[in-house]
Amino acid sequence: MSGEKSTKAVVRMLMPWNDEKEERWLAEQERSGWHLKAVRGFGYTFERAAPADVAYRMDFHAGHRADRQEYLALFTDSGWEHAGARGHWDYFRRNVVDGKVPEIYTDPESRVAKYKRVMALMGVMLVLLAAVIATKWPVAGGAEDRWRLVDKFYASAFFLKLVVMAFLLYAIARLARLIHRLDKQKS
Repeated sequence: MSGEKSTKAVVRMLMPWNDEKEERWLAEQERSGWHLKAVRGFGYTFERAAPADVAYRMDFHAGHRADRQEYLALFTDSGWEHAGARGHWDYFRRNVVDGKVPEIYTDPESRVAKYKRVMALMGVMLVLLAAVIATKWPVAGGAEDRWRLVDKFYASAFFLKLVVMAFLLYAIARLARLIHRLDKQKS
């Protein structure tokens, strides 16, 4: 055991339409002897532990702070341990018993509702970003002012906002496709 690291940090972006893939990856880490210690803004911290068969599930909770304790208590009462949070995403874990992987959503309607909440937040972010861009549209000055540092900063910020808007549009489209697939499963 000497020379082996006892902790590791993994940078990993969460794509909301791939939450099930993320859950499987976290369970794989547990089976490999890496126990999730903390959820960070851009990834995870793991600590070395005995391999375990643990299921991870993620939920998107866009509720008010006032109902947060009640929300977490609902999961705790159902046997889930809160493993961390990233933004509005909460991570829960629970031991797999007799090979049965527990679920937090047992019907497609609940999963559709979760993805619709994610889409709604992304839609709001997209509208707000579009409003910021519309009110701060970079206007080219005269030829002598064109290469000023301020103009370069605004142009860079403008480009970054466009990239974020493109990502939000892509994410909304992916979520809409996922919702459509889940809706087809219901019928």
